[in-house]
Amino acid sequence: MNKDFTYTVPHMESIDATAKAFGLSSYAVRKLARSRRGAAFTVKIGSRYLINQEKFAAFLNCEAVGETPSVSATHCQLPYRGAYAEEQHTAGIQPVPVRL
Repeated sequence: MNKDFTYTVPHMESIDATAKAFGLSSYAVRKLARSRRGAAFTVKIGSRYLINQEKFAAFLNCEAVGETPSVSATHCQLPYRGAYAEEQHTAGIQPVPVRL
């Protein structure tokens, strides 16, 4: 069974190269890569992060990135204020469970 497969290899760069290409600080790109939102365009290999350049550009342009549209679509709508910004934005007043 010989099947011909065609693979498209994405253009991946390091954090420093991505920061230089997009005119951002390395700290900002590293922080994004390590966040939940960074999972849409980041691959971690060992201790290094590689960033898909096309998906990162789409992320910065507030476009859907593909694998995690719910995460990538909300980053332009909500101001980021921590790991649980989406839940805090829609939560309202919640009862606090108390043990007596």
